Amino acid sequence: MDMVLVSPEQKFGIKVQSKPGPRTMDQTYSVFLGLIVIVLGILGFILTGFTNYTEMTDHAIFGVFQTNGFHNSIYIFLGLLWLVGAFTLTPAGNQGMNIAVGAAMLIVTVLGFMGYWSLLSIPAGVNGDNILDLAIALASLIIGGGLLSAGDRQPDTA
Repeated sequence: MDMVLVSPEQKFGIKVQSKPGPRTMDQTYSVFLGLIVIVLGILGFILTGFTNYTEMTDHAIFGVFQTNGFHNSIYIFLGLLWLVGAFTLTPAGNQGMNIAVGAAMLIVTVLGFMGYWSLLSIPAGVNGDNILDLAIALASLIIGGGLLSAGDRQPDTA
């Protein structure tokens, strides 16, 4: 019975944001990118439908980003992950999530340039998808790493 009455922080060790406060740059970035990526996924499904879910296709969002149903699902999942992180995690937790997603996207970028993402309908080499993945990875690592918000922090007083 005791486990029913404990908070998520006590049960799992994860601090949940209890009341909305001012948004940090990390949280604003997560909301903005989450919405953009979800819209890309929805536009992709409008373009491709649910056929050829994991096959290499000639469908491209805005004529630039190659896509198939599986790629669209990944877009929507990643967008939801960013939105959940922005609205439920503490600023530090959201910052950590941005770093983790940025690192994962950097790996995805390298594998994309090497041509290992035919499952997502991404061809090898320099193309819109690989450039987008690289831009998202670098932006997530820069913002999550606090490089742009370093001046906002208060000095430690001991």
